Amino acid sequence: MLAIKGSVKYNSQDFDAEQVMAESSQYATIGKVLITQTLIIMVVSVGFGIFSQVSAGFSAILGGSIALLPNLYFAYQTTKDKSGDAKRILHTFYASEARKILLTGAMFTVAFQLPGVQFFPLMICFISALLVFWLALILFAHDFDIENVRKDG
Repeated sequence: MLAIKGSVKYNSQDFDAEQVMAESSQYATIGKVLITQTLIIMVVSVGFGIFSQVSAGFSAILGGSIALLPNLYFAYQTTKDKSGDAKRILHTFYASEARKILLTGAMFTVAFQLPGVQFFPLMICFISALLVFWLALILFAHDFDIENVRKDG
């Protein structure tokens, strides 16, 4: 593993190498989670479409979209702030999470108003997409700096 310490001068600007590497790792992990969610949504939706009915596949796509789109919004909102101010970052996280929950609720409301939407495929795909967050802890553990975690808990 390459470890770079200190700052680097590039085009008359100082760059902190550790900060740049941490940010690129953060974006890479977010991207991996969102791509994995998209793949899971596609597999589950195609599975329902092939082994059940087309309307079940459509319902699964809706359920996956209800999980994915608010997560895309949250990822965008939380990564665009580069200020480094802890209060501002915390406020951005709380506000973005609240909006994400409201967006999810609104999308469920709209989805259940559509004719022919099936509850089971929609919820299975929604839950499958959310399980990616739990799987990310296992699949992408190498992306996290585990050495700084306290040994006693």
